[in-house]
Amino acid sequence: MRHFRLPALAVAIVLTLAACMAPTSREVRAVDDEPLLDKDWRLVAAPDGRNLPTQGAGAAMLRFSAARFSMTGPCNTHGGSWSRNGDQVKLGGEEGIFSTKRGCPGELMKRESELLGALAQPLRAEFSGTQLRLVSADGTRWTFDSQDVPTSAGRERIVLVSGERKPCSGVGAMQCLQVRTEPGAPWQNYFGEIEGFSWQQGIDYVLRIREYTVANPPADGSSRRWVLEEVLDRSR
Repeated sequence: MRHFRLPALAVAIVLTLAACMAPTSREVRAVDDEPLLDKDWRLVAAPDGRNLPTQGAGAAMLRFSAARFSMTGPCNTHGGSWSRNGDQVKLGGEEGIFSTKRGCPGELMKRESELLGALAQPLRAEFSGTQLRLVSADGTRWTFDSQDVPTSAGRERIVLVSGERKPCSGVGAMQCLQVRTEPGAPWQNYFGEIEGFSWQQGIDYVLRIREYTVANPPADGSSRRWVLEEVLDRSR
């Protein structure tokens, strides 16, 4: 029987091809496959399970590019570098997370402070359908969703409500809520009540409401219909 000996170069080629075909445990992930990129991740739930606004006042949205991330809300704008290794995510890098210094009502600032405190820690990313959960070492988890927000008939606003009512006139004499949409602006009469809101004398409120337009308001009613979404602050 004759034996054939392969040239050294041919042997090298065969061994290289065999190595390429062998199974490997190393994951190769294309940049286009990074699930965090180029989506609007809207904050939808807090660690206590409470659902949060996905647009308007008090909403927060997280977005990732190749090397940087940005977040708007719940009050300020934030950003920095980021990295991901498997399910481990680090936001802020060596320089930390930067934020603007805008002031907002107490509840929004509290929520933002808790959220930033969590995001500054090493995080674990959990994906489920359209949702992303960022989980810190102590188990605190914030839930984001990448689904588009449906258009609503109303719009969200922040309003201040005084702890004192003032006399006003509709069909007859009445006591109107005093409201304003900007700090320092003149108080204005609000004819009617804010749906879902229990007013108490002597307490000033900051509310997040949804405003609807009333096509044919009664003579003693408002052309605006306000529905309470969240009490952001209260003070005496």
